[in-house]
Amino acid sequence: MKNQTPFALCIIGGLFLILAGYDHGIRTILLIYGAVHLIPALAPFYFIIDIVLLVLGLIAWAGGYAVILGGWLLTTSHVRLGKFIIALAAGFGLISFILVILWVYMSVGWLGLLVLGWLIMHSIWALGLVLTIIARSTAK
Repeated sequence: MKNQTPFALCIIGGLFLILAGYDHGIRTILLIYGAVHLIPALAPFYFIIDIVLLVLGLIAWAGGYAVILGGWLLTTSHVRLGKFIIALAAGFGLISFILVILWVYMSVGWLGLLVLGWLIMHSIWALGLVLTIIARSTAK
């Protein structure tokens, strides 16, 4: 079986995301939905955009379960699909994480970033995100 180490990292990272109640990907999808629907020129394409965002939202909603499924796909002949699912499940969390950092900095300042950094270093969901990103990048 190939990609055993990335699969193990996906299982551990996925379990961390499940235990942490990870749902930040959904918030990012909702933010994208709101931003797209503010552009009147895209009105004829709202139906297609909504379907794409729904599919992406379902993968993001699955969170840790999607990461574990993607890790399992890494061990089969569907490595590209597994990497794609892992990228969606963990990638929206990474975007949300960056948005949280910007929001904390703009609302509280440097002290807020220090507190946020301390919380992240002691957070299981951040470790789950890091493990899944490492697993995706090391898969062949």
